[in-house]
Amino acid sequence: MFWFEPKHLLDPANPLGMLALAVFLFLCAFVTSRLLTQILKRSNWVMGHLGRRVDQTVVAFTLRLKSVIIYLAAVVFFAALVPQLRGLLGTLVAGAGITAIVVGFAAKSSLANLISGFSLAIYRPFRIGDKVTIEGEYGTVEDITLRHTIVRTWENKRLILPNEKIDNLALTNYTIIDPKILLRVEFGVSYDTDIDLARRLILEEAERCPHRLADSLAPEEAAVRVISHGDFSIGLRLVMWTADISESWSARWWILEMVKKRFDAEGVEIPFPYRTLVYKKDLPPARHEGEPPPEGPENF
Repeated sequence: MFWFEPKHLLDPANPLGMLALAVFLFLCAFVTSRLLTQILKRSNWVMGHLGRRVDQTVVAFTLRLKSVIIYLAAVVFFAALVPQLRGLLGTLVAGAGITAIVVGFAAKSSLANLISGFSLAIYRPFRIGDKVTIEGEYGTVEDITLRHTIVRTWENKRLILPNEKIDNLALTNYTIIDPKILLRVEFGVSYDTDIDLARRLILEEAERCPHRLADSLAPEEAAVRVISHGDFSIGLRLVMWTADISESWSARWWILEMVKKRFDAEGVEIPFPYRTLVYKKDLPPARHEGEPPPEGPENF
């Protein structure tokens, strides 16, 4: 008589049945996870018919979270069906308070990151694809996981920040509501410069800039203002609108180069500080009290 019988596959108390149950539950969890993934990936279409638009950040976070929940549920269900593990599960449930404390201390950092990830997904101070400045780095939010957030910097480096930390940081989001950026570029011209001429030259170059926002879309036209009377120069500031932060950087570099070339062509001076050096050996000797001043042409 063979030791194997078909009924053993249906008996969780039997090692073979335990293995069959584990494989079955894993396949069920895998199929369920894949089906939910397909549904969530099409959620933009589904919710569009309901008059709402689902954000990509929420979808990406939910895709990861649902996988954890599904496989965790499969493990709990497996433990509940296997007699050898049922007692252990009952003990864990009975001591849920103590278990929660122990798990909480052991996984404090992971739980904090998970909760912060929930907060980021719900309140969305930034979304996947947003351009931000964080920790002194400018970049694009590439992914938000259950534990950390990945930012691709302008140097194509990956800045990986735990969700708990990023949830407590102040950051600049350039695209969350309105991506338009008011660009400010400052120049210095000499005191002998005709300010109206310098203003006209700067505005002409601003009009030619390929990175500026079209006048029909800009809240206001480009302008040049006098902002300072410095030690050796008059400060001028150009303000004009660009479509987003990337166009703002390109426009700044373009304007700085073109205005310098135009100033050179029109004879507008961009000054630099002058210094007069006096050596101590060239100074007249110190005078004592009651001593007449030295004779010289300046005393006549």
